[in-house]
Amino acid sequence: MIKVLCVDDNQFVGGAIKAKLDRAGGFEWLGQLPNANNMVDVAQRLNPDVILLDIDMPGRDPFAALMELSERCPEVRALMFSGHVSRALVDRAIQAGAWGYFSKDDDVDSMLDTIQDVARGGFALGSDVRAELFQ
Repeated sequence: MIKVLCVDDNQFVGGAIKAKLDRAGGFEWLGQLPNANNMVDVAQRLNPDVILLDIDMPGRDPFAALMELSERCPEVRALMFSGHVSRALVDRAIQAGAWGYFSKDDDVDSMLDTIQDVARGGFALGSDVRAELFQ
């Protein structure tokens, strides 16, 4: 089972992801945080395999939270999950410690594959992100 924690201020997005993971099987939904304010503390307590981390949220800067997560919880892998895709954002995410970057516009099967790749220790980019970076 791949344990997944979502950090996204949109409850509908979190609910949709949870439903997709439940249907797919092999995933354990650990919940959703509305911002990155206490993401590291929650990660230390719940020990997720993968954190889906949005970029555009109120509260603590997600990139700063990701840097702290990388230092304090190196076994937890963060996958940036955003509607915003650009080379600058992907580069910033990688520098902060992200194991991948996935667009909210990517298809469900791609999302599941990306989460699995990251959980296994691989670096993964969603298909929309690859298209943006390598066009």
